Amino acid sequence: MKKMDIEQGVLWPTAEQVEKARAELRKRLQDEDLERALRRHAVNGLMKLLKVDRENFLKLWIEPLMTAGASLDIALSCIAQSQFQPN
Repeated sequence: MKKMDIEQGVLWPTAEQVEKARAELRKRLQDEDLERALRRHAVNGLMKLLKVDRENFLKLWIEPLMTAGASLDIALSCIAQSQFQPN
């Protein structure tokens, strides 16, 4: 986005640059949607494995770890690792 309209003294992206930015944004949003869907599927799998409903899963598993300072990603990772250890 380096093209400049020198006569007006304003920096404006070209139509190509705008379209490229839009395409990149669309891809990023699609990737984030896919990531959320995969995470939701993984959490549902953990809840099924632990035989708990969503409310108890949050109360008994997630909240204590987050209270201890873990992020949601770290909490889910710790729970998954504790349940899927090799024999």
